[in-house]
Amino acid sequence: MPNLISAQTQKSNGEAMINLPLSSLRYLSRYPREKKIIIEISTADIKRVNIAGTLDEIINEARLDYALGHYKTFTNAKDLITELHS
Repeated sequence: MPNLISAQTQKSNGEAMINLPLSSLRYLSRYPREKKIIIEISTADIKRVNIAGTLDEIINEARLDYALGHYKTFTNAKDLITELHS
């Protein structure tokens, strides 16, 4: 079984979880001034390790959360990794 990162999204009626295989992440670029990195996530790998019906719901809920401003930003990789492992 490959190494997995779990990312959780808090909802008012419960929790949703999606597993991200480390092999699905690809580094694109970084912005040192803003201390941010840009990554690409392979949806094929996400579908491989998650229930297909649930994935569509999680993506739609994530889009809604983003539109409403319910998301976190991180200033360094250590904080991001800590959050992903929590």
